[in-house]
Amino acid sequence: MHCHADSGEVKDWDVFATTAREHNTMLAVVGGLRYGERDYLPNDQVLALCRRYPDCFVPFAKLDLWDTADPDQVYRLAEQGFRGFKGIYPYYEYDHDLYMPVYEAIEKCGLPVFFHTGNYRPCQLDTIYRRPMLKNMHPINLDRICRAFPKLHVVMAHMGTRFFQDEASQFLKMLPNLYADLGGCGQYMRLQPDELAAMIAPDLPDTDAGMEGFRKLVLGSDSYITWPQLIGKAQHYYEELLNRIGVPKPVIDDIMGKTVASWLGIDLED
Repeated sequence: MHCHADSGEVKDWDVFATTAREHNTMLAVVGGLRYGERDYLPNDQVLALCRRYPDCFVPFAKLDLWDTADPDQVYRLAEQGFRGFKGIYPYYEYDHDLYMPVYEAIEKCGLPVFFHTGNYRPCQLDTIYRRPMLKNMHPINLDRICRAFPKLHVVMAHMGTRFFQDEASQFLKMLPNLYADLGGCGQYMRLQPDELAAMIAPDLPDTDAGMEGFRKLVLGSDSYITWPQLIGKAQHYYEELLNRIGVPKPVIDDIMGKTVASWLGIDLED
């Protein structure tokens, strides 16, 4: 999960695909407009480029969660071949009434959605829109979404980062359809094994001897088309962190791909 389409150059995608194959991984790639002061590759170009490398890339569409929202767009994007969605930089809080029909449409399509949570650097557009960005992207805004749409697979990108990490881990344990990745801001490098274990463990640790709670994590590199080396770094740090904690291999396998593959209908044996 969680790769950014920051280039439309085929040569950059060739390198990204080669890196993916070297690490035996498939990547959910998302671009989209309105990321604050920058735009990434438009959704339609992401779809076209992902189709050039079907063994490496799965196209995700960026949702335009602004002062209007169009749930019909979800169905159109799904029909075009997008396999999931991303929310970031919303005009209102993620759980605003305006956006709820959008999430209902995603649930009906049977596709996952992931949301940027936590840190977001200031940009020049802050003086124009004057929106409460971190408040709008706080993990608590996913609570209503998960409760309202229990069949929807929701991922907290960055697990709240350092701003909201403790709160995010509590929601992760409480909401059955909420998952998280550790990408962004070096989270998988910064977290120590005992810190992550404490956050994921249930309030009564003895009730989860098999560390099943760790299945709520999914691999997310927060890599970029122009920064493919993050793919290998993320995989290495995830595996190192989980092994140091002592997470059982079947659980690690789910984190490293099986969980998301099951949402997308991907047969890892092929």
